Amino acid sequence: MRMVYEIARQEFVRVLTYPLIPIVFLIILIIAYLNGAGGARDLRSFEEWTTGDALLQGFGQSYGATSMICTIMAIFLGATSIPYERWSGSLNVLLTKPLYRRDYVIGKFMGLSGFMLLFNTFTVLFIGLLMIMFFRGPQSSLEFIWRLAAYIIIMSLSCSTVIALNMLFGVISKDILVVTSASMTYIFFDWIWHNERILGDLSILTPMTLYGLAIHPFAEPFNPLFNTTVQFYRWFSAALPFLAILFIEMLLFLLVGIYLFSRGDNV
Repeated sequence: MRMVYEIARQEFVRVLTYPLIPIVFLIILIIAYLNGAGGARDLRSFEEWTTGDALLQGFGQSYGATSMICTIMAIFLGATSIPYERWSGSLNVLLTKPLYRRDYVIGKFMGLSGFMLLFNTFTVLFIGLLMIMFFRGPQSSLEFIWRLAAYIIIMSLSCSTVIALNMLFGVISKDILVVTSASMTYIFFDWIWHNERILGDLSILTPMTLYGLAIHPFAEPFNPLFNTTVQFYRWFSAALPFLAILFIEMLLFLLVGIYLFSRGDNV
């Protein structure tokens, strides 16, 4: 466990100091500002006829854009982590030490997932804070905290799933270009293309679909996670099966990657 912790800590620090991170943070700040300033007027008119918390429902309208940015960040980090160390030769040096390959993969995954949890928390809280500054506070602070915390957990679980999937791509291929191409193909089919055209009923098992179903697990009302007319426990009861499937998929991708990468321990 000590080696896993050290790998996770080093990966977290490496990603935190990555040159691209400030640029992504700046994009998040711009989106947060636009959502806060641009949405305040609409929320005031929306408040006249809605029976729920206009702030939370207005916040829910931004989840698509912010979650896609966070997911792309997770995909990029997961896809480049192992292939980059293979390309730079640092992996060969690292594996000469008393370190199991499975501990290396687990540590990488934990470090990246920990960073995405921090990144998602910052993103959600900052957007929420700016909307409060431009509009008004929530009707219930406790309700606001519960639902934003649930959203952070859902988004972080989704990001951890795509990290595990893209780390699996990095285990299968040593070529960064091949891994990146596979990751971009995943983004296209799971986020842009209507994947039900190819997968049919199996499209419900894709990470993006499960993420969306966890946010709004039943047809009406729209976005029940952010709609305070829907009791929190009712939303949670309906979303729990989709969260469980997403968690199982994350473990499955991670375990397959560990198995494939750890075969070298027995050589």
